[in-house]
Amino acid sequence: MPDRISLRRRPAEPARPTLSPALPPPKSFADVIALWPSAAELAALLDVEAVTVRAWRRRGIPARYWAAVAEAARFSGRPVDERLLAGLGSVRKGRAHG
Repeated sequence: MPDRISLRRRPAEPARPTLSPALPPPKSFADVIALWPSAAELAALLDVEAVTVRAWRRRGIPARYWAAVAEAARFSGRPVDERLLAGLGSVRKGRAHG
């Protein structure tokens, strides 16, 4: 007689974010923010006000938030990491203001 097959369910695996290979990397901080449906959604993930995130579209994302933005992007499968943000920051610093 064959061994019995266990009918116990295995514990559910945590949901993995769906990756979108068609998304090109962002070319500006505004493009990074636009990867989320709204500034308010990104703000909630970072525990800042939505108006702050909207201002970052013009001013750039401050370096102290790069790790948190990269983590939020990684969790949701968006093509952003700290290296990309640092590159955008260095391009922005070389640009004249005004």
